[in-house]
Parts: sequence; C-alpha cells; structure tokens
Amino acid sequence: MNNLHPYTWLHPKSAPMWLVALLVGLLPWYATMAQNHLRVSEIGGFPQSEAGYAMGVSACFAGTIGNHIIMAGGCNFPDNSGVKHYYKGIYAACWQADTLQWRYIGTLPEPVAYGATVDMGDSLLLIGGNNQEHSLRQVVSVKLDPRGNAIVMRLPSLPVTVDNGAAAYAKGHVFVFGGNQNGKPSKALWSLSCSRPTSQWKSRKAMPGKPRVQPVCVAHGQRLFAWGGFYAKGAKSKVATDGYAYDVKRNRWAQLAAPRDAAGESLTLSGATGATNGAGLLLCLGGVNKTIFADAISGKYQLVDQANYLKQPVAWYRFNATPLVFNAKTLRWLKPTTPDAQLARAGAQLIGIAANQFLYIGGELKPGVRTPQILRIELE
Repeated sequence: MNNLHPYTWLHPKSAPMWLVALLVGLLPWYATMAQNHLRVSEIGGFPQSEAGYAMGVSACFAGTIGNHIIMAGGCNFPDNSGVKHYYKGIYAACWQADTLQWRYIGTLPEPVAYGATVDMGDSLLLIGGNNQEHSLRQVVSVKLDPRGNAIVMRLPSLPVTVDNGAAAYAKGHVFVFGGNQNGKPSKALWSLSCSRPTSQWKSRKAMPGKPRVQPVCVAHGQRLFAWGGFYAKGAKSKVATDGYAYDVKRNRWAQLAAPRDAAGESLTLSGATGATNGAGLLLCLGGVNKTIFADAISGKYQLVDQANYLKQPVAWYRFNATPLVFNAKTLRWLKPTTPDAQLARAGAQLIGIAANQFLYIGGELKPGVRTPQILRIELE
C-alpha cells in the first residue's frame, strides 16, 4: 500500500506538470470565488437644521475630516408640490455610541446636489453639481477651524460645468469623470495637480464607448476604477454594466467586467456609490435596475405607462440590494453575498470611516422618495 501523505500529489515534484499548470491557472478563479461578508447596522441621527432636510436627501456631498463626518448640500421633495428642493448647509458629526450628533457648521456658496466629493485627508473637495437654476463649474475646499466650523475656499473652477459625474484622487491629482458636461452627457476625464498652487484643469484621455452619467469611480494606487453610468438618447439609450480602469501614469483605459449577482446576472452601478477600504478592496452599493431604468430613459415605458411610473411601490423599481466587492489587485469581483433590502438605494453616499468600516448615507428608495437612514457597513 502506498504510504504517501494524502496531499503529496499536490507537490510539484510529485504531480504531472499539466496538473500543476492547471492548478496554478485556477488560482485567480478561486480568488474570485472568495465571498465578501458584510455586517450592517443602523446609526441614529440625521442633520435637521434646514427645514425639510431631516426627511432625507440624495446626491449630497459627504466625507470625513479627521474624526468628523461631513455632509453638505443634497436635494429632496419636502412637500406635495412635486418641486425638488436643493440645500446649502454644511454639517459635521462625531460619534456618540451608535448615534451621530450633527451640528450646522457653515454654508456652501449656493444650494447644490449631484456633485462629487474627494476626500483629501484634512479637507474635502466639493466638485460641480447643479441646482434648480444651473449646473456648476465650481470647486470648493472645506476645512475645519479650531472650533470645528467650516472654512470654505474656492479652488480653480472646472473648464466645463459638471453634474452627475464622479471624482477621485490618485497620484497627486484630482480626477473628474463623466456626468453631464456643459449640459451634455459626457465620457470626458479632467485632472488637477494638487502639488502646484497655480495648476489648472487638464484634459485626459476620454473613456471609450458611450457617455456615462451617474457612474461610480473609486481610486486605488495609480488607477481609477469606473463602472455603470447611463446615456439617455431615445432608442439609442444605454445603461452600462461594464467598467474601465484608467492608468494615471500611462493615460490609458482598460475594460473591466461587469459586477454580477448570485444568479450571474450583470448589474449596473448607475446611481450607485463606492469607496475603498484602503487595502485594495472596493465596496460598491446601490444603483438602479438596468432593465426598468433603460425602459424609462428611452421613453418606451413598456413596463408601465409614463403617467404611472412614479406611482409604483418601492419594491417595483428593484434598486440593487446586492453588496459588491471588487479586488483592485486581482482585477476581479468577489462572489456576491445575499442581497439586503436596506442597501437598495440610488443617490446615496458611501464613505470610509475606519479600516473596513463605512457609512452608507441617505439616498432615494424610489424616484422622489428619500431616506434619512444611515447604515454602518463592516466588511469582514
């Protein structure tokens, strides 16, 4: 009887070379099959100094400065008039048990939502956006003074107006991508050097394919990772599921696979939000349903007539409830976990607060209906 150790056949000297090659080739696949685990809990407290804000907002600015959680701007429908209201308050909160105690610390130059936030460590950059009057080119820096009040400073304006785009920081530069630029859907990429005080925005190579409005963009190392986004143009409308990685040093894009749910169905990250754990894992939450949203933006309304589109119950819109984790080192999505209905939102904000810990802030549960709920997400 052979007395070899039961795993001796795995050793390169004992196994046929074809088997060794096969096993080595499968390693990336096994890495992909690793499953992400999330712990979700509700956090109390939501800003309420501005009338109507406590009902919840979507498309706000959000990030951290030191140990403070920062929110600013955003929009909602605070009454039955059907008129969207935009906000300009800046709020800060610190932890007290499982409740955030919010304080009104300043104001933005004007009411705004649908902009992008870049966390710079000791400050936040609030980029672009729009309100009921116009889309914005403005870029402002928000810092805190010794008393914890906001110091708002203007930085070089964008060369175009940008709303519903995405932004990230990588390798000493701030990048702004996609959205509506000068009022038109865009796939353009802009960068601003943070090392030169007199720096101006510079055009970079645009992403291949169609324009992308409301994409997700998260940076890791020298690359930007962007997924989702939509392009509304009648019968030519498109809701993207795939993504691209942009190499900052090489100024070039490479296509990425779409995220998928447990059944293998591709998902869109249009209207979703994402953040990094700082160690190569990118967490993406929320987003619209690609089929339902495409039916609406194309103007077809085959699933429900246009007059009743906004009248459906929350569950009908099927916003994405599956938490998605991308490994920026292996360039692969981890195996998704079970969907969680609390995560099914669009226009929410996801910010990192500690290693593998995030806050998932506000957003909409369906078109026109916001939530003031804040969730703590722990990536295990």
